[in-house]
Amino acid sequence: MIHSPIDPMIEESPALETLGARLARLRRTQGLSKTDLADRLAISVTAICHWEQDRSRPKAARLQALSQLFGISTADLLSGESVTARQNLAELVARTRAEIARAAGTNPSKVRIVIEM
Repeated sequence: MIHSPIDPMIEESPALETLGARLARLRRTQGLSKTDLADRLAISVTAICHWEQDRSRPKAARLQALSQLFGISTADLLSGESVTARQNLAELVARTRAEIARAAGTNPSKVRIVIEM
């Protein structure tokens, strides 16, 4: 039997994204070509291509430069989960907490939700 998701937002959450796919998406969002990004980082276009194809990974100094360029933390740059997915999860937990509290006749602050992975 196929179950439908608890919340439609789950279906809208982006799937896990590789570092290469994230770099390509962030680069395009900033309106940068591979050449533009390579020039800003003083590296070769080939290096950018290899990163975006997940054939190699930027070293720590380059990751820091990329995170500053894209305006996100290094942790968010490396995370396989997007910021939007985390926000959707937080909203889902808050709504579920409120519904459970209403059904139990208590205050949402008294409802504790534990997610085990």
